[in-house]
Amino acid sequence: MPPSEPRGRHGAEKTRARIVEAARQALRDEGIAGISARSIARRGGFNQALIFYHFGSVEGLLVAVARSESERRSALYAPALAEVTSLEELVAVARRLHDEEFQEGTVAALTQVLAGAVGSPELSRGISESLRPWTTLVGDTIDRLLAGTPYRDLVPRDDLTAAVAALFLGIELLTGLDTELSGDSLFTTMESVARAIDALIRSTPPPPTV
Repeated sequence: MPPSEPRGRHGAEKTRARIVEAARQALRDEGIAGISARSIARRGGFNQALIFYHFGSVEGLLVAVARSESERRSALYAPALAEVTSLEELVAVARRLHDEEFQEGTVAALTQVLAGAVGSPELSRGISESLRPWTTLVGDTIDRLLAGTPYRDLVPRDDLTAAVAALFLGIELLTGLDTELSGDSLFTTMESVARAIDALIRSTPPPPTV
């Protein structure tokens, strides 16, 4: 049994959650450059050996942070995205997500995790996989919005989903790194573009049925 490990499966799950939260706070406050097993353990008040016992490495822990954030976002915004009926509404949901996440400091944590993936193929693959619940949710929403239109098969579904997800993540990265850059202005521009695309989709007759 690892040092200071609570007994039982429930205790282990609580310990993992505690470690992930400590890493999230450390990323937010210290940045990726200040991340180490020691700094995370000090912040969470636990033995750093627990990090390696539960996650194998600090990189494994960072992947767990990204996965936790992706799953939390998906659960939080799935109901809102299910009611989206236009690309403009999709951007509006993304704006709300960004604003709430930025206020809570989780945008900063995500920015730092993505920055840490540069030069680390293992971490890059892990983070990409951990974001799948969110990108899948975005892709399913796009599929629904374009269903029955001539644009449904115009662009490969996976490429369009990746482009939209990258655009949203890019805004988070830019506003997280540059405090003078207005995310509000960027989303307003995106909503204008989405409104124009929505109008184009509505004005195009559906393909003939065979």
